[in-house]
Amino acid sequence: MTLQDNHNHFCIYCGAKLVPNQHFCSQCGREVYHDPNEETVKVPSKFESQVNEIEQEYNSKQAKATELVGKLFDPTHMSYSKFTNAIKKSNQLFANQLKITQRMMELESNEVVEAEIEKKIVTLNTFVDKMEDLINELVIQLSSNKDDNDDINDLFKDMDDLIGSVKDY
Repeated sequence: MTLQDNHNHFCIYCGAKLVPNQHFCSQCGREVYHDPNEETVKVPSKFESQVNEIEQEYNSKQAKATELVGKLFDPTHMSYSKFTNAIKKSNQLFANQLKITQRMMELESNEVVEAEIEKKIVTLNTFVDKMEDLINELVIQLSSNKDDNDDINDLFKDMDDLIGSVKDY
C-alpha cells in the first residue's frame, strides 16, 4: 500500500476512517488527498428521490393553479394580477429553497446536514400544500362563481405568511 492509498482510507491528520471520494475529513474537517486522475463517483443522497418528487408535485400544482387563474379571471381584472404575482413569488421562493436543499444534499452526509435537509423538505412540502390550497379555492370559486372574496383573501394572507416566514428563515 502506498502513502497515497493510505490517504484514501484514513485521514493522515486525525486517523479517522474515510469513504471513497471524500474530500474533507468528517472528524477534523481537513482536506484529504485525491488522485487528480481518479474518477469521482457521486453518491446520490438518500433524499434525492423525495426532493425530486416534491419538485415535480409543486411544478404540476403551480401549473394547474396558473391555468385556473386564467380560467377564472380576465387578465385585466385586479385579482388576476394578484394571483399571478403570488404564484410567481411562490415559484421564486420555492426554486430558491429547492436549490439550497439540492446543494445541501451534495455535502457529506452527517446528522447536522441531514437534519437541515429534513427541515428544508418540510418547507418545500409547505409550498406544495399552499399551492394545493390555492387550487382548491380556485376550483370552488370557478364552480360557484360567488362574489364573496373572503376565502380568497384568507388564502392570500396564508400565502403571504408562508412567503414571509421563508424569507425570515
